[in-house]
This record gives sequence, structure tokens and C-alpha cells, in this order.
Amino acid sequence: MAKTELCTRQVCFIMFAYSAAGKLLMMPAMLSYYCGNDLVFPALVIFALQTAVVWSVAYLCTKTDKTLFCLAEAAFGRVFSKILQWLFALFFCAAALLPMLAQKLFVQYIFYDTIPSLITFVPFFAFSVYVGAKGIRNAGRVADIAMPVFALCFAVLAVMSVGECNLSWLLPVLKTPAEGLFTGARSALYNFADGAVMLMFMGRFRCNRGDCAKITISYAAAGVGVMLFLALFYGIYSTLSPDRYFAISQTALFFGPLSLVGRLDLLAVYGVEACMLFALVLYIQLCVTCVCGALSKEQTLGRNVRPAAAVSSLVVNAVLLALVIAFNDGYLVVQEFYGRFLWVAFVLFAFVLPPLAWALYAVRLRTKRRRGT
Repeated sequence: MAKTELCTRQVCFIMFAYSAAGKLLMMPAMLSYYCGNDLVFPALVIFALQTAVVWSVAYLCTKTDKTLFCLAEAAFGRVFSKILQWLFALFFCAAALLPMLAQKLFVQYIFYDTIPSLITFVPFFAFSVYVGAKGIRNAGRVADIAMPVFALCFAVLAVMSVGECNLSWLLPVLKTPAEGLFTGARSALYNFADGAVMLMFMGRFRCNRGDCAKITISYAAAGVGVMLFLALFYGIYSTLSPDRYFAISQTALFFGPLSLVGRLDLLAVYGVEACMLFALVLYIQLCVTCVCGALSKEQTLGRNVRPAAAVSSLVVNAVLLALVIAFNDGYLVVQEFYGRFLWVAFVLFAFVLPPLAWALYAVRLRTKRRRGT
């Protein structure tokens, strides 16, 4: 068994807060562009599929205390396991890039609108290099803090927004052509790496009876929260929704008391933004974990970061920084590329491979039985 780095509570917090926070920035405007007032339905289908994937992995966690890569090595050998780790490292690096570009634009638009966005965002990489090397145990501890902050701030923004929402703008339902719904769903898939994240947690926490249901319900609750926010967002802006980027900062703008006391809603936006950054850094932490595993290097020793993890985090962040600089003004181009082509990778790593971990588990059981006979 791998070192127990998380507890079930922390896994539930991550699957709720991080999974929801990462989908509140650009996905609402993008879905409304393709699907109009039917933007909730593609999200519903994807969340339903991803919830089933999360359940399958969580249930497998009750059957084995091995990580995915331990199962892969036992089934097909060490070389196969190393290749799988490198592939997952590349996937998590790709999963971090587009949200990172969106965060760069968001930071400038909301907080530093008079300073070039690249200057304001580069310090993030100092934070990312440090946290990225800390490992999954650190992610769990941060989630203990991030979850209540996210829940409180999200609830405050929702309360501020609900008074200006006109849900009749969501009618009539399912009048969008099937092609538009499919394109919207395909283009939103880069927001859904949750199945792959759950797969990385396998074997890293002790999953007891009932824990599978807790994890699944936590993720389903995140889906419900996001879909309610999508309805709220379109109920406020209607046909203007495709042009309202950074949705989480837009819904509370018309709350009456703000005209007297100023943009106090930004305090709640700060809280949600902090959770978004931790959700983003989680991808980098998982990428570094996969790199260290592929190199057969220890990531941490007690509370201390091992040199291999520090170097790996530095290299991963250097690559991402180079890509951020290269695409400084090309967010829409990168988003188009992800929506048209890279969605296949998200289907593979977040929807297909997690349930296939059961096959690795079955092969391992068969091998043990043969050795036993």
C-alpha cells in the first residue's frame, strides 16, 4: 500500500470544492454561447457520467489499497507502469494550462485592470513551484481550509444574485439543435478532469465502508451547485451570457445594497478565487507526483520535500510559464484547440481509464490466485 496521505474527509472536500470552483469561471459563458438557454443540459449529462466514474473509482478503493500504478505494475510490468505515469503527468500538465490562462485574464480583469496581466500573474509561479513540490498530503490539508471558505463565499454570491434572476429566460427547454448541445458538451470537457484526479487518490487514503457513498455524494453535490449556478447566470444575463466572461464575478453585480456600500461582493469573489487557484495547483501537484513516481524518486520525507520533487516542480512550472508567455494573448485560440481536439484526451483520462482500473485489479487478483496454486 502507498503511504496514507489523505483521509476520506479531505477527498470529499476536494471532490466538492475544487471540482465546483474550477467550473465557475469560463464554462458558463462558453456553454451559453453554444447551447443558449439549454446550457444546463450538457453540464447535467457530463456530470452524470463523471459521477458514475467517481463512484467506480471510489468503490474500487474499498477493494484494494494499491495505487493505480501499483496495479499496473503488478498486471503488466514496471515499464508499463512508468509509461502510464508519464502519460498522466502530461495530461495533468495539459489540464492546468487552459485554467491557468483563464486565471491570468481573470486576475487582470477583476483585481489589476491597469497593469499588464502577465506581470501580475508571474508571481503565481513562485507559489506554484513551492506548493507543487509538497505532494498530495499538502493538498488534503489545504482542502480542509478551502472547502468551508468556498462553501461560504459561493453561498453569499448566490444569495446576492438570486433576487435579479429571471428563470423564465431558461424556457423553452431543449429547443437548441442537438449539434449545438453536442458541441457545447465537447467544448466543456476540458473542465472535467475529476475522474483522473480521483484515480490518483486511489491507494492514498483508507476507504472504509460507506466512504464510497460519501465521496460520490460530495461530487454529485458539486455538480448540483454548478448547474444551479449556470441557471442563475443565464437567468440574469439571458442572451448576453456568452459575452459575460468570468461568470463568478458577474452574477452579484446588480445586488441592490452594493450601490450604497461598494463592491463588497468582491470579498466573496476573493474567497472563490483562492479555491480556484488551489484547484489549479492540485493538477501541478499530481503532475509532479506522477513525474517522481516515473523516476522512482521519493517526493517527500516526512514534512520535507525531496530534491527530486523540487526539481520536478520547477521544471513543470517552467514549461507552463513558457506556454503562458507564448499564448499570452491567445486564450481563445487555446480554448478552441482544447474544444476541437484535446477533448479526446479528457475523455480518455477522465472518463475511460478510471473504470478500466477495475481490469487491472482483476488481472492482479488472477495473478495472485495462480501464484497461490
